[in-house]
Amino acid sequence: MSLKIKEIIAFGISHKELSTEEREKFIQQNPANIIHNLFLEKKIVGYVNLSTCLRVEFYLQLSEGFSTADLLENFQIKNGIFIKQGEEAAEYLFKVACGFYSVIKGEDQILAQIKKAYSTALEEKTSSKILNPLFNKAIDLGKKFRTESKICHNALSLEAISLRFIKDSIGFLSDKKVLILGVGDLAQSILYLLVKENLKNITITNRTYHKALEIKNTYDVDIVSFEEKLKVIPESDVIISVTSAPHLVLKTSDVAPLLNPNKKYTLLDLAMPRDIEESLGELKNVSLFTLDDIWGVYNEHLATREHLIEDYNFLIDKQMENLRKWFQYYEERTV
Repeated sequence: MSLKIKEIIAFGISHKELSTEEREKFIQQNPANIIHNLFLEKKIVGYVNLSTCLRVEFYLQLSEGFSTADLLENFQIKNGIFIKQGEEAAEYLFKVACGFYSVIKGEDQILAQIKKAYSTALEEKTSSKILNPLFNKAIDLGKKFRTESKICHNALSLEAISLRFIKDSIGFLSDKKVLILGVGDLAQSILYLLVKENLKNITITNRTYHKALEIKNTYDVDIVSFEEKLKVIPESDVIISVTSAPHLVLKTSDVAPLLNPNKKYTLLDLAMPRDIEESLGELKNVSLFTLDDIWGVYNEHLATREHLIEDYNFLIDKQMENLRKWFQYYEERTV
C-alpha cells in the first residue's frame, strides 16, 4: 500500500451506528470546532467536513507523530465513533459517494453534499494534497456510478410512483383532465409533478375552500367547492384523493351512476384511512390504485437498487486501482 494512502483517515459517526440521542450527544461536543482547532495547531494537515442530517464525518490527513489514538483523546464521548484508515477509508468514501450507505441507495443528494463539503474545504484552505485527489476521484466515481447503473431512474418518492401509475394506466397525460381532492403535502407534490408534465386541465377541491384558493395562486388550476366535487367527476380522466377525512369521500353509490360507460377512469386513493370505496375499482372502466399498490412498487424499486449496488460494485474496485496509481505516480515525482 502507498505510504500516502495510509495517511487518509475517515472519522465520525452515522445514523447506523448511533441512535438520535447518541448522535446529539456527540454533536454537542462540537466536533467541527475540535477538528478545526487541531488543524490550526498543525496536528492535522488537512480535513474535509462531511456533515449531513444522518452522518457526521471528517476525512483527515494527520500530521506526523499525531495518531488516531491522539485524535480520539480530544473527544469526551467516544461511543459509536468509527475510524477507518488508508485504503479502507478511501473505499468507504467512494461507497458513500455512490450512495451505498444512504437510506435510499444511490440517491443524488449525498453526492451534492460531498461536492459542497469539498468545495468548502478548498475555499477555506483546509484540504490537503492527499485529500484533493481522493475527493476528486470520489466525485467522478459518484457521477459515473449513477450514469452507468441508471440507479436514479428508479423513482422512489410516493408522488413519482403515483405519477408512473397514472401514466401506465392512462397513457399520455397532456390532453387529460385531473381532479385532486385534498391540498396536503402529498397532494401538492403530485400537483407539482403534473404541472411539470405540462398538464393544463387540473381541478382541485378541498373542504377548506380558502386553502384551495391559496394553491390556485401558485398554480394555474381550477377550483371547485368540496360540495360540488361530484359534478366534476364524469369529465375527469384521473381522480386523485388524498384527504384527511376519517370516512369515505367517494362512495360507489354516489359516483358509479355519474360515470360515462365509454370513458376510462383512473383513480388513486392515497389517503389513510381510504377515501374511495373499494367496490368502485370493480367497474370495468375504472382502475383504482391505493397506497398498498404504491408501496409495493416502492419496495420493488428498493430491491432493484440493492441489486444495482451489487452489480456495479466493480466500479469501486476500478477507482481504487486508479487512486493507487495516482499516489504511486505522486510519490515517484516527489522522491
